[in-house]
Amino acid sequence: MGPRSAHAPLAMAPRGYWKRVFADFREAAARMGLPRGSTERRSWSECAKLTACVVLGTYAALTALGTVGENTMTDATRLLNTMNAKMAWDAAAVRSRLTPLPALDGVDGDERDEYGHLTLAAQCSALETGGRDPGWPLRDPHDDADGGAGLGFESAEALCDAMRRLPNELRVYAFPLSAAEQRRYALAELAPTFNRGYDVEGHIVHFMGEPPFFTADPNEATAFLVPARPYLERVAAYPESGRDAMTKNVKAMVDRLAAEEAATWRLSGSREKGGGCARVMVSAHDTGTFAANDTDKEVRDKAVFIASNADSTTQREADALKEKTDGEAWRSAQARFVMSKDVSAVCSLSFHIPKDAVTQLAMVPMSVGDVGDELSASTPSRAEDRREVTLSFRGNDRGSFREKIFKHFRSLNRADWDLESDGQVTPSEYEQLLGNSKFCLHVRGTRVQSPRLIEVMVFGCVPVIIADGYELPLAWLLDWSKFSILVKEDEYERLPELLDEANWSEMHDNLRRVVGFFVYHRVPVFGDAFYTTMLGVWRQIKRGRACGLGPPKGGEKGITGVTHAVRSAWGRAASWVGL
Repeated sequence: MGPRSAHAPLAMAPRGYWKRVFADFREAAARMGLPRGSTERRSWSECAKLTACVVLGTYAALTALGTVGENTMTDATRLLNTMNAKMAWDAAAVRSRLTPLPALDGVDGDERDEYGHLTLAAQCSALETGGRDPGWPLRDPHDDADGGAGLGFESAEALCDAMRRLPNELRVYAFPLSAAEQRRYALAELAPTFNRGYDVEGHIVHFMGEPPFFTADPNEATAFLVPARPYLERVAAYPESGRDAMTKNVKAMVDRLAAEEAATWRLSGSREKGGGCARVMVSAHDTGTFAANDTDKEVRDKAVFIASNADSTTQREADALKEKTDGEAWRSAQARFVMSKDVSAVCSLSFHIPKDAVTQLAMVPMSVGDVGDELSASTPSRAEDRREVTLSFRGNDRGSFREKIFKHFRSLNRADWDLESDGQVTPSEYEQLLGNSKFCLHVRGTRVQSPRLIEVMVFGCVPVIIADGYELPLAWLLDWSKFSILVKEDEYERLPELLDEANWSEMHDNLRRVVGFFVYHRVPVFGDAFYTTMLGVWRQIKRGRACGLGPPKGGEKGITGVTHAVRSAWGRAASWVGL
């Protein structure tokens, strides 16, 4: 097969795609007050960002095209498509930032975040001063079916109290990067990559090294961050094998820290600091915990991993599936997530999609202004019958399981389902679909996670999750069955009847109650996705199951209500957890 045209990615876009993309650019420029032909105003930071994306993306693509071959052309196509997507989404972000939030009856005067959502602080205050229960669907903290007992909370009051104490209890010492690591990561960040899921990694690592959680004193620390960036390691290795470079360089960082920061490294693994269970690593890439596969056993088996690919599939489960399906193996235990020590990451980082959902009235914020014992969850502007699509999906067919179930779903010829899984879509089309859909599919592909899971939720679309082994984000805290439909992979044919039985309005209202836990902010906000992830990390460190402490006896009662002085020495006096 001869080389394909360098313009192939552009030609593959659906009819009218680029016309809509450039219309978004023009609207963004108009909102910024940029006259046509103006060069001065184009130096403004947002436009510079867009221009840099174009230049870097084109350069990378042309470089890749220098060698003729099928694999090279495929890589070039991916680069161009990535650049195209980044340009479109950057334009959408500019447009969103310059669009004011709508005036909503009953919510003015409440304490709100940059997206218009009621803050956790406001909800906790309403609970404490007015007895207004936020109605969060909390998980039973005694349920240990998946190893999560003792992580959750008995009540909203207990959660509010724990969140307030968190900055005083979780004190993070971040091990330093070497000069070579700093250069490698800085260069990798210039690449024209685009993924709202992978960007979570940098956000978490950065803010773990900032107030209010950061401490420069390792003796004061209750957590120790290994600042590896698996995603950037893979990007930096291009076009070589990113996976090999990732595991090699993560191991090299751990070895370097053990040698160059020997005293602090020993302290981080000491019994005083939890016997190794206070070390923390972040991996937002598809490889998940496999990024640390070549490190020493103590790091692999004891460190808390904040991982997006939170797949708890065991080797036995993967082998059984392969035998059952005559060799098909869409589940793998390679990057196994362990619920008893790890934390599933909220896997979408967008600073405009949550705002767009409120601006478009697809997600109407909660309010404390109405009379009653609970916060208001009425939906004044987005009634159920205004969502015309019963079930939707946007993505691709990659992965044998997706191919299998989408073939079946499409054979049903449901006029009220919109299951497009090929081709590009503009940000505005994507958001309009989410806001017009009652239920949105999240299906295991080549991995269990996707940023789309969080994005459909912030648009008020109830997720339908078909991904066995996926330890869902914040499942240690919240009862996902209250705001999603969970379908076993071998029962996907039951989906139509499950949708008919579901109470969409109730699930949608519960989504509105929990959405604040699932969004990040440019600077973390009390109770948002970053704060709640940190709370999950702290709960895992305190339990210390991987270090032999085992489960607490009384849920929240077994691991809270202890003085700060005792907590700082919990490794020497493990009996306080109730063992």
